Amino acid sequence: MTGGYATTGGSWEDPIYMFSQFGAFDGFHASHSLGFRCVRNTSNNDQGTMQIDLEKLTPSYTPVDEQTFKSFLSHYKYDRRPLDAKMIEEKDTADWIREKIAFVGVGGDRIMAYLYLPKRAARPFQCIVYAPGVSVFYSTRVSDQAELVLAPHIKSGRAVLAVVLKGAIEREWGADRAVPAPKSVQFREEIVLHATELSLGIDYLKTREDIDTEKLAYLGLSWGAGSRLGLAAVEPRYKSVILLAGGIDERMQPTQPEASNINFAPYIKPPKLLLNGKYDEEHPWFTRGLPLYNLLREPKKYVLVDGGHLPPVELRAPIINQWLDETLGSVKFQ
Repeated sequence: MTGGYATTGGSWEDPIYMFSQFGAFDGFHASHSLGFRCVRNTSNNDQGTMQIDLEKLTPSYTPVDEQTFKSFLSHYKYDRRPLDAKMIEEKDTADWIREKIAFVGVGGDRIMAYLYLPKRAARPFQCIVYAPGVSVFYSTRVSDQAELVLAPHIKSGRAVLAVVLKGAIEREWGADRAVPAPKSVQFREEIVLHATELSLGIDYLKTREDIDTEKLAYLGLSWGAGSRLGLAAVEPRYKSVILLAGGIDERMQPTQPEASNINFAPYIKPPKLLLNGKYDEEHPWFTRGLPLYNLLREPKKYVLVDGGHLPPVELRAPIINQWLDETLGSVKFQ
């Protein structure tokens, strides 16, 4: 941003990591999440009066060639085996049935996942595979975040699969796990693990007669549309990709080349929608969102809407539903 009014991050609807961010909003922008902040900052905090660099330009990144990219995919191969899937819980609501499922993961670990089945659409359902925002690893249950972000799309007739990835608060890492540096091999191995867990989730969907696995969409939010957007590149079964609040975060560079979102972004093959807020405090458009869009290859589309890191539901939901209609086909109702 080169103008506007400064805001201190962390409204009631923001993920926990937004509390340390600052934003800049146009003077005519209004939102129920903007107001005054009831918090006392520490004495060593600058209260948001730091200088904003108005000369910061849009970065340009150079990915690897396609041959090299294909060689990276060997890291993402996994052995297919019986999933031994079991239903743990079923919850019936006015708009959907939520199934909590467990199945065999990597090394015999048990993966949990939530599957949302819409009530008013005809089977088999199209399905959105959800790659969450990072708050599921610190403060928010996967099911709570999935319902906050994806409820309009379930109500519109599409199923949602939300895998509880290793490290999320329902499947925490062991006590001896250290947070890996982005350039470490451990960082790459954890990305490979999460990619495999999402793919195993799709393997589970293929066992279901009520899911049309020829019409799968990947929807990544922030983390799932940023440092982990490569999860959409290594899985060939997606027919549509939505990157919500996505961007190339320079703080996550450098990485091992087999884990770099810079290297993977150009090779996400399905049609891609990048949907960001104009005033995104976490992934500003000109320094993070636009560099990602420049890396993506056709077919692609970007939409900027009034809003911050998570665009308002009344703006984002119709855009995403229309995109899914265009790329997967319209939903059939009973």
